[in-house]
Amino acid sequence: MNQIDGAAWTGAIESTLRYLATERDHSANTQLTNRLLLEAFGRWAIEQRLSNPAEMTLAHVQRYLASERGRGLAPSSLKALIVALRHLFTHLRRDGTIPVDLCQELDLPKVGLRIPRILSEKDVNHLMTIEYPATPEGLRNRAIVEMLYGCGLRASELIDLRLTSFLSDERMLRVFGKGRKERIVPLGTPAIRALEAYLAESRPRLLGSRRSDILFLKRGGNPLSRFALNQLLSRLARRIGLRHGIPPHLLRHSFATHLLHHGADLRSLQLLLGHADLSTTQIYTHVDADRLREVHRRFHPRGQRLA
Repeated sequence: MNQIDGAAWTGAIESTLRYLATERDHSANTQLTNRLLLEAFGRWAIEQRLSNPAEMTLAHVQRYLASERGRGLAPSSLKALIVALRHLFTHLRRDGTIPVDLCQELDLPKVGLRIPRILSEKDVNHLMTIEYPATPEGLRNRAIVEMLYGCGLRASELIDLRLTSFLSDERMLRVFGKGRKERIVPLGTPAIRALEAYLAESRPRLLGSRRSDILFLKRGGNPLSRFALNQLLSRLARRIGLRHGIPPHLLRHSFATHLLHHGADLRSLQLLLGHADLSTTQIYTHVDADRLREVHRRFHPRGQRLA
């Protein structure tokens, strides 16, 4: 990755990123996003002949944001940029590099609610009941699908699972989510059976002569990567005739929405998903409302819309 020119900007950005990684425990993806955004801002500052962060003013920051809006930056991307700049200037104010926090007064743009796509319960049942080959990879893949949907895991959470994550006596799974926040998720009988079959028959063959405490492995004992996870889910999507694929989050969204459909309360769902804020979980109530509107439109004698 190309580094920006200018020792002062490079030092300021690297110091900020180190602080966020250690003190705020940002994920690898968040760290990469912040790096890309801040390095682009640093290059712009150098082009404006602002060789030192101490020379930056709020007017400069606003000019940069206006230029980004002008090139069609989406509200969600603009929000991420402002958050990254807030991190930078708050850190620089904290260590005395600048006298005031330039971005404290910047408002975050409102981002429209994005209703997540989900699988129907029929599609999920199809995914769970297709024939998985009796190979190490086949047994592993069945366990992965059961865990993603049965526990509502993020891709990163599944990849990071260890052997000690499976609490067999309690029929629970210990998961570390964003910010390494721990939660305990119940395991249903199908997930337990698939996981036990994988551990007994598949994982030792994938591990070979190596040693590892990572739960899900590729052949040769290497940890399962995010790319490999996406690839295997894409193959499964094609097998059940889904044109749009099955990204891992699709199973997580389906897990949450199906629980609500069957009567789960939002607070319990928040705990199962590992959301820090209940407002994040509330997006699934909108999905449920859309479903109810569709049911009303289709089946109520006066539910048809006017042409």
